[in-house]
Amino acid sequence: MLEQPAFGQRLRALRRERGLSQAALAAGGLSTGYLSRLESGTRPPTRRVVEHLTRRLGLPASAFARGSSQSLSQALAVAMSSARIGPVADELAVLLHAGEDRLDPALRWQSLWLLASVRAEEARYEDEHELLVELGELSEAIGIPELTVRARIRLSRCCLLLGNTSRAHTEAREAHRLAAGLSVDDRSAALHALIRAEAEAGRSDEARSHARELYELHLWSPRGR
Repeated sequence: MLEQPAFGQRLRALRRERGLSQAALAAGGLSTGYLSRLESGTRPPTRRVVEHLTRRLGLPASAFARGSSQSLSQALAVAMSSARIGPVADELAVLLHAGEDRLDPALRWQSLWLLASVRAEEARYEDEHELLVELGELSEAIGIPELTVRARIRLSRCCLLLGNTSRAHTEAREAHRLAAGLSVDDRSAALHALIRAEAEAGRSDEARSHARELYELHLWSPRGR
């Protein structure tokens, strides 16, 4: 079994991946205070506690075994090279949120981007939304405009799927603003997202104006000549 603090880090990541509060995970066998101390690494787990946790999480006891965890870089490599990413996505998600403050920002960005794509394919749009919000915040911290624009475009599209047209419009408008001076592809993608968000929000005049901007962008770009 993993020793502390590795056990607590893995437990916290598994709980967060499944969208459980500490109270929900502890229910029926543990106090929330005890669970909190487990996650912080200040209390060692017992066999009975592990049995309770794995039962509530729907996992085998091997989930907490020594050597069961890969590094995030290894999990990302496995996921990207897999014919079907879905089956290995959970391990990637767990590692992504275990000790996240110590992870390389670029590696975290790639993992969040890939995992958000998996959740979109699974039609788990609430989960995708949560990942994309985190991706946007990380993009801002990294400070590369292209990453921020692409994250906001995806978040805008996800918000539309969730019926949040106001947030979708806000994200697309900001992506469009930030895309000025970037590649034609990034500016075009931002405009597409903005036009769709404006159309969904009933902003017909704005959508037509940006559609003309999109036409002119391609008309005067090297590829459009």
